[in-house]
Amino acid sequence: MKIVFTTRIHKKLINICVLLISLQCVAQINSKPNVIIIYTDDQGSVDLGCYGASDIYSPNIDQLAKEGTRFTQAYVAAPVCAPSRAALLTGKYPQNAGVHNNTSHIPGSHGMPKEQYTIAEFFKDHGYKTGHIGKWHLGMSEETSPNAQGFDYSFGHLRGCIDNYSHYFFWAGPNVHDLYENGKEIFYPGQYFPDLASDKAIQYVEEHKETPFFMFYAINMPHYPYQPTNKWRDYYKDVEKPRGDYAAFISTIDERIGFLIDKLEVLGIRDNTIIIYQSDNGYSTETRAFNGGGSSGSYRGAKSSLFEGGIRLPTIISWRNNLPHDIVNEEFFVNIDWFPTISNLCGFDNSPENVDGLDMSKMIINPSMTSPRTKAFWKYGNQWAVRKGGWKLMGYPKDTSHKKELDPEKDVIFLSNLGEDTSEMKNLIRKYPHITEELKEEYLSWEHGHESDMPKKSIILHHLGKHRKIKAVKNLHDKYNNIEVLLDGKRGYNDFSSGQWIGQNGKDLEFVIDLNSIQSISKISLGYLHNPSNWIYSPKQFEVSFSNTGELYNNLIVSNSFTGISNKYNLIDKLSIKTKQQARFIKINIKGIPKIQKNNEGEGNQGWIFIDEIIID
Repeated sequence: MKIVFTTRIHKKLINICVLLISLQCVAQINSKPNVIIIYTDDQGSVDLGCYGASDIYSPNIDQLAKEGTRFTQAYVAAPVCAPSRAALLTGKYPQNAGVHNNTSHIPGSHGMPKEQYTIAEFFKDHGYKTGHIGKWHLGMSEETSPNAQGFDYSFGHLRGCIDNYSHYFFWAGPNVHDLYENGKEIFYPGQYFPDLASDKAIQYVEEHKETPFFMFYAINMPHYPYQPTNKWRDYYKDVEKPRGDYAAFISTIDERIGFLIDKLEVLGIRDNTIIIYQSDNGYSTETRAFNGGGSSGSYRGAKSSLFEGGIRLPTIISWRNNLPHDIVNEEFFVNIDWFPTISNLCGFDNSPENVDGLDMSKMIINPSMTSPRTKAFWKYGNQWAVRKGGWKLMGYPKDTSHKKELDPEKDVIFLSNLGEDTSEMKNLIRKYPHITEELKEEYLSWEHGHESDMPKKSIILHHLGKHRKIKAVKNLHDKYNNIEVLLDGKRGYNDFSSGQWIGQNGKDLEFVIDLNSIQSISKISLGYLHNPSNWIYSPKQFEVSFSNTGELYNNLIVSNSFTGISNKYNLIDKLSIKTKQQARFIKINIKGIPKIQKNNEGEGNQGWIFIDEIIID
């Protein structure tokens, strides 16, 4: 067919359009796909419209799910920020990634070890440009910074959370500023950080539209402080707080994700970009989060818990016109699986080595396939869990959603059948003892599962102070103030949250014990917990003094200082003082840890001390 052009201008315009279309098609066919991982912060298990939240408006993320796959059994490898991120970026369990707890905020402190090979380094080795936008929380030293872990470009904050307008660290301060670009501190006073990050993300994809790129877009919301835009705060003005502010924060996220997707559309690279969306852990019930706001729906647990609500989270993958769309995938998946899965989706000839993750690409391409993952392990502080098939066993479970009280003795080992009931409200260990033992062995076969992790029966003690009167001279911590446990004749489990411990953060503890009558005292011992991964260390020392009247105390004796602070072991032990005294009243001062020593977990922060029994012989 012959085409007749009426003017030279028309002919020129048509030739330009044909050329542009041809160039775009060639680029789409010949280039490797771009990859964007969007990682939100402290988002609840069901807090999106596509996950059933009727009170949250999230049209852009819901559309992302329609254009791809939404998972209902996708997990993260840790219930808090830093180890979850380390697992994502390395494809390894947090213990193998070298980050088993949140990292320190102290300048120069190390985080994820430099020798870890990250997904960013992998993409970089395959010719990709790599960018990090948003939250880091994997190290404050130069060698553990984003630029040292495979990212060509980085913009955001290094610590766990910031005020979104001043960009100051939200925990310590008020004079700790935390905003960096490629390792250099930068200042945007008064400018809204989610908008700054959104603009940087959009700028990054625009600058790299002609070359394959990998971008880790680590959105710092809905982590506290709840600071949504006024537009969305007004939208939820009739929703009771803190749910209203939390929901407004989710919609603030959604709107900015919409901005990014619109830019991909305008640039003509949306169909050549794999987009992954996931939350790093469950919603927060911390005081700074007004004790909640998020939701785990029918699941039990929240942030810091290994119940489902702490680790089973919104997860979506979309590669429009390349992967199946509008799929709800109910198969077992963990965030450590993203590394090998993305590698295969991108068509790389070599797979990442020495990872714990499994390749899920075939299952995503063919949703009728079953997951290659049949089991997974978790370990966070004293809590641990193993899932095999539909069965899940936990040690020292912790319910931060406070949906039901846990019995510190009967529920210290907790079995659930997720294939039949995802609520985890009933402990099945007595009904299925053989399954319990099988999963215990499975956990112990894992390289990080140890016999010392297994709860032991409470040690029953008989001593002069048992069930005597005790009062606190100094203020107790609001959460750990059940003073009666110090003279109940029982040693606590290796779990500070079991209700068997008195704890204090950075301060001393002091008590007076009344033995009812003058007694001969030969030794006083202090039972303590040492759990570095939770910033819990043995007391430095303790002091005792004596009185017959309860008014004037004398004969002060000081215990030996504990010098063996170690990050390697969790243990329960005792500090003791030998004496020869006749007294009715005993005053005991226990030295806290105002500042954790260098090169220890939580370095520079106030340390915790936890004691479970004052033993008087």
